[in-house]
Amino acid sequence: MTKVCIVHWCQGAGHAARSIPVAQELEERGCDVSLEGGGSGQIFTEMNGYGSSNHEFEQVPVIDKSLRSIAVRGLTEVLPSALKRLRTSFRFLRDENPDLIITDDHTTIIAASLMRKEFYTVNHVRPDFFDGLESLAADLFDSFSTLVGNEIFFTCLWSHESGKDSVEYVNPLAQQGEGDVEPYDVLLIPGSFGSGFSELRGQLEKKNLDVRTVGDDDWETKPSMSPYTEAARCVVCTGFSSIADSVVAGTPCVVYPNLHMQEKLAQQIDKRDIKGVETAYSKQEAVDSVNSMLKNSNDAPQFSNGAEEIADYVLDNEKLKPEAGGDT
Repeated sequence: MTKVCIVHWCQGAGHAARSIPVAQELEERGCDVSLEGGGSGQIFTEMNGYGSSNHEFEQVPVIDKSLRSIAVRGLTEVLPSALKRLRTSFRFLRDENPDLIITDDHTTIIAASLMRKEFYTVNHVRPDFFDGLESLAADLFDSFSTLVGNEIFFTCLWSHESGKDSVEYVNPLAQQGEGDVEPYDVLLIPGSFGSGFSELRGQLEKKNLDVRTVGDDDWETKPSMSPYTEAARCVVCTGFSSIADSVVAGTPCVVYPNLHMQEKLAQQIDKRDIKGVETAYSKQEAVDSVNSMLKNSNDAPQFSNGAEEIADYVLDNEKLKPEAGGDT
């Protein structure tokens, strides 16, 4: 049995949400999977039956991009918490001793490389999303990851495209969930950092639409969003994991970014004609996009789940390895 460790990054629940479908797919194929990572996604890993080890991964704070914040908070908050997280990554990989690792966690990539463990990286952004120093930093980290590890899986809405030889483009990673949900019009998913969604909901309800909001007072945390994205006629969300849950369910999606990284992703979507996906940069644009999508029911997105592609790739590579103690 192949032992797999999956470690997700801690800033935002989306990193855990992308890791869970990969863990589920590998388990269905007979792998022994451990999934950890901490942060705001920890509750979802636990609700899906993971994250039960004794390793508590440190939360690394999100800071703004100003020079003062980078200099002051970077040294006093980010660096100490990242070092604690690195120590936990070392202990986790040592105790689990996996055959392979799948991660989007920077500290786990460093730990795995120093321990000479085989690992794959999952990412939802590319260096060409950015400009200047951001692009250079992303490219250097990509180069480091593929120099000391295996391929990078780039989960995206344009998997038919291609990049570097060391980067495998795969479809969005969506959780699979169970449960019957009554159909409704619009699902709003603010994510960990979204803002302005209560006002957006008010504008949509004035148009007599049946609207639900993830995280409001009437919402109970769910192990998977898939039954709810599938039941909606349209989804408005901020981050890529919510986009993935929507489009794999075949539900039209309006991307309404809030964070810098989300805006960069939205700009990449703007460069392409992707059926069933639109972007909005204001509440009025979001309302207009929702109205347009509800009127054009034939514009449903069509995506398979990228978790199957990742499982195929890593397990096929495992089969190519020579048996321990066999001929060399």
